[in-house]
Amino acid sequence: MRKNKRLDQDTAAKIMAAARDEFAHYGFDGARVDRIAARAKVNKAMIYYHYRSKKKLYHAVIQNHLRRIREFFESSLDADPNPETILPQIVDFWDAMFSDCKEFIPIFLRELAGGGEIIKEAFAAMMKESGFNKVLKQRIDAGIASGFLRPIDSTQAIISFIGMNLFYYMSRPIMQAVWEIKDENEFREKRKKEVVDLFLYGLKAR
Repeated sequence: MRKNKRLDQDTAAKIMAAARDEFAHYGFDGARVDRIAARAKVNKAMIYYHYRSKKKLYHAVIQNHLRRIREFFESSLDADPNPETILPQIVDFWDAMFSDCKEFIPIFLRELAGGGEIIKEAFAAMMKESGFNKVLKQRIDAGIASGFLRPIDSTQAIISFIGMNLFYYMSRPIMQAVWEIKDENEFREKRKKEVVDLFLYGLKAR
């Protein structure tokens, strides 16, 4: 019985990997369950057994990505409250996330282009469950109260920080061509440091 359960988990993981690739390449409307089944080396009945429908499989793919983000925020936001400590950790996480899960960006962009109905609800729920917005806002407001940070709108600051982290990965092919980036690993390491330095410089009281 335990062996069969393990087999089901392995099969579900293969289906999830195949589905991520399919939805990233074709979007929800263009994705085909038979291609997902072929790539995962299962039959369509197995997919419908696990996920019931293509739409629920698509939801599961998005939730799988957001779960990783939520787990990071839940674990990291309870750590050192110093912005100079937590901000580099967040930047490192985004870099690892988008480097390891390259399918997320095309899925994310396709969703936004289509109105973002699915991902906006899932993303809002993830942010609320993880406490990211609330806790980071509290950290910034506390920094302002202590005099470490200058008076700013913490909501605007958080949105700006998220944008600084996401934009390069969303426009990676364009950025690589425009700036003739030859060594992306070296470029990303420099960018992680520059994002933190630039953001903190804009926040610190002077």
